[in-house]
Amino acid sequence: MIAKANFNIDPNEFNGNKILVTAGTKGAGKAIFERLFKGGASIVTTARTQPTDIDPKQFIQADLSTKAGTDKVIKETLERLGGIDILINNLGGSESPAGGVMVLSDEDWEAALQTNLLAAVRLDRGLLPTMLNQKQGVIVHILVHTA
Repeated sequence: MIAKANFNIDPNEFNGNKILVTAGTKGAGKAIFERLFKGGASIVTTARTQPTDIDPKQFIQADLSTKAGTDKVIKETLERLGGIDILINNLGGSESPAGGVMVLSDEDWEAALQTNLLAAVRLDRGLLPTMLNQKQGVIVHILVHTA
């Protein structure tokens, strides 16, 4: 059994911060999203499907493995939040078949690169100019390895 940690959250800790957390509807991404929201952040998150437990005003539905999906998230994030201070890129994973390198097709490799590399590159390129113009910002990339 895992004991639940009790600690105080300052509801103003992230006031004034405009934050995007990708893949923030489940697991670690959701925990990050909820913690920042409870700390007062103006925040949005993304996923391919709309969750029932997140305010639609805080959610952008998109497939970030596509250029169209990342373009949509960049545009809507900047419009909804009026800018961006922090990008937490939590997106990643694989739907490739088991069996290692010898069973992976070019399509498997392409899909993995689109999701795990190019989505982050596109988001960085799309949001970094705003951070540079305001002379502040933070980009965090979370790399997850599953065995």
